[in-house]
Amino acid sequence: MFLSFGPASAAIPSGKRVALVIGNSAYKHAVELPNPKNDAKLMAETLRAAGFTVLDGENLDKAAMTVLVDQFTEIAYDAEVAIVYYAGHGLQVDGRNYLVPVDAQLEKAAQLQTRTIPADKVLAALPPDPAVSIIILDACRDNPLARTLAKALPASRSSSMGVGLAPVQANGQSTGSGGLLIAYATDPGAVAYDGKGINSPYTAALARHLTTPGLEIQSALTRVRADVSEATGGAQRPWHNASLSREVFIGGDLKAEVQAQVPATEAKPAGDTAAASGASEVNWTVEQKLWEEASKRNTVAHYELYLQQYPSGNFATLAKLNLDQLKAVDTTEVASITPAGEASASASQVRTAVAIPDDVKLTVGTPETEATLNLDRESRIDLQLRLGALGHVTGGADGALGTKSRNAIGSWQRQNGLVETTYLTQQQHMFLVVQTDPMMPQIRAQYESQKAAIANRKAQQWQQREKPTAQRNYKKQRNGAVLEGRVRRNNPDPAGAAFMGGLIGGALGGIIGSR
Repeated sequence: MFLSFGPASAAIPSGKRVALVIGNSAYKHAVELPNPKNDAKLMAETLRAAGFTVLDGENLDKAAMTVLVDQFTEIAYDAEVAIVYYAGHGLQVDGRNYLVPVDAQLEKAAQLQTRTIPADKVLAALPPDPAVSIIILDACRDNPLARTLAKALPASRSSSMGVGLAPVQANGQSTGSGGLLIAYATDPGAVAYDGKGINSPYTAALARHLTTPGLEIQSALTRVRADVSEATGGAQRPWHNASLSREVFIGGDLKAEVQAQVPATEAKPAGDTAAASGASEVNWTVEQKLWEEASKRNTVAHYELYLQQYPSGNFATLAKLNLDQLKAVDTTEVASITPAGEASASASQVRTAVAIPDDVKLTVGTPETEATLNLDRESRIDLQLRLGALGHVTGGADGALGTKSRNAIGSWQRQNGLVETTYLTQQQHMFLVVQTDPMMPQIRAQYESQKAAIANRKAQQWQQREKPTAQRNYKKQRNGAVLEGRVRRNNPDPAGAAFMGGLIGGALGGIIGSR
């Protein structure tokens, strides 16, 4: 059993935002579920990065779940936004849903009331209007405890026990200016899947989309539904029921943030107003591509172009440092008097000292996000070299991202305050490139030198293996040539020839006579 109460690591939107996250995997009277504890960890980190104060626990028994729900009830009372996320076993009887602690043993009908947590208790823990309340249930897995309970229920009630969870009408729970949204991992009465990875398809998709800046929550859940349906071949289709009185942005409302940055007392021409409105549409990807190009080119012109477009961008400080360094080299010719290794180390210290931007922390790395990088073998080798340059052991630059390379990615993520999934996002990969670019010429030179040395050593070993064979062949050829030469060079001996002729003639005569 594990409980934690952690504050938010970032405060992106204003207002008190709290979350309750529970993941139950280690069931004592049912087969262990592999992913709920991982799913809860992923969601807790995702929500903390989005500015939530998170109460989270894994593998909780009935007593621990009750305590955590009570704590959440108290701290969520005056919250602006409250989220409850649960992953584990759940069941429905008579249209009511129940969350199942890890110590639940459902062999008698009465144990449904005494050994589970009614979903109604979670609903009662949510703050009153005008707060926005959100319940997310990844609890529609195939449940052996439900089958055991169905056998114990009276015949009149066993038929009312359904598969998965029952729908809850959100519009019957809220009438004020806030509202309620209830999200399910799959359709009512259907079964959700744990997935083959470390996270369920549903929670992995939630982590990708739920806290995207500027994305309203119902649009985010639409993307989640599309991702999960595609990942499961249409077998699992998440859905949600909402009665929200306003738009909700879990990752922050970009438009509101841009408007807040424009001083209200400053008179602006119409053109400036349009520019501010347009700025709200500029997303991370555009800036990322421009910075990636500037960092790769590493020229004064490219850094100046980036700063012209993003004078206060995520990498503005770093661009100015690199720009100053390039100008200093041009004017003082530092390269001619400073050893290359020292110059590379200095640049490396500048870049790795820069804090990773908050935007990079918002998206959690998954196999799907890494797949969008389209890393070929050379790109994977480059990734391994960059991780190795920062001291993370990959087991060698062979282009195969095995266990050691995955551990190196996780170590780098942990070092930079990211969720340690061992898989990269486009933003994370780009930031790793930014960190390591100054040292890469030296690292690549060392790598090429090592490759050449290995190739040379293999060539020498091949030559040593082939040398004895070549010598033997040479001797055979040489001996044969000598023998043939002797026949050609020496004059025939008449007496010897007569003697040999007599022997051959006698032998032939004996053979013929014997026939």
